[in-house]
Amino acid sequence: MDYEYYMYGLIMIKDYLIEILNGTKTFDARSYPTNKRGVIALIDSRTMKIYGTIELVGCRKISAEEYCSWHTTGRFQNYVFEVPNKNAIFYAYDFEETRKLIEPIKVNVEKHTLVELPKDIVV
Repeated sequence: MDYEYYMYGLIMIKDYLIEILNGTKTFDARSYPTNKRGVIALIDSRTMKIYGTIELVGCRKISAEEYCSWHTTGRFQNYVFEVPNKNAIFYAYDFEETRKLIEPIKVNVEKHTLVELPKDIVV
């Protein structure tokens, strides 16, 4: 079946996804950059459900310390999160305009970080 794609979805751990939708986090921390911009869906990595949308407005380099700090919030706040190479380059995906969905939407996509959503998925 051929699909037309119109939106991307960012797959992540639900705890972080909820913090982004609640405005506690204003960016996502990743180990690689992206050139994607615009409105994207936030998808829980366990249930593969869309919980909301955000506008991805930029991508910038961050330090290893900032990357580790980003991961130690909420239920992970007492974890010791370290990266093997303190000189590695990490990236922040900066967000604006969060929008929570009233009911999550189940999607059937492969588990990659950024995925294309079929045109029939309306959020």
